[in-house]
Amino acid sequence: MPEVASPPYLYINYEGRRRTLLSRWQRSVMPFELHRGYAQLLDTAADYQCSCWLVDITRRLSPLGAADVSWLMEEYFPQLQPRLGNTVYLAYLMSPHQLAGVLATPYTPQQTEEVNLPYYFRRFTDEDSARQWLRSCARKARARQVR
Repeated sequence: MPEVASPPYLYINYEGRRRTLLSRWQRSVMPFELHRGYAQLLDTAADYQCSCWLVDITRRLSPLGAADVSWLMEEYFPQLQPRLGNTVYLAYLMSPHQLAGVLATPYTPQQTEEVNLPYYFRRFTDEDSARQWLRSCARKARARQVR
């Protein structure tokens, strides 16, 4: 699939064979860029009806502030399922250093593996593991649709 038109700070591509929306943040971003970038991710996911996302933040060196995390958790993530019509799975790819920083931050949300939400996310330091988790989630989602 061709690369999706996206701003210089965010690479977006839909991988049709894998049914995955790939995004790679190219640098740290200002809050307005974060909002615009995530809005474009959701628009692209809606275009392709894609509910498996690989979000690479390894180049986004500055951690998100509490207000940005709150925006994601309280405003952005809750709109994914209503817009896409399916549970959304987000695999966040980050460096080991980033992961340690994220886990040490008091406002960091817990991973959503065991919670009954319309979206699930996990953090990874290895892209292959992230993709494997997304494939597993896609299989489970298809199995639930068959029932």
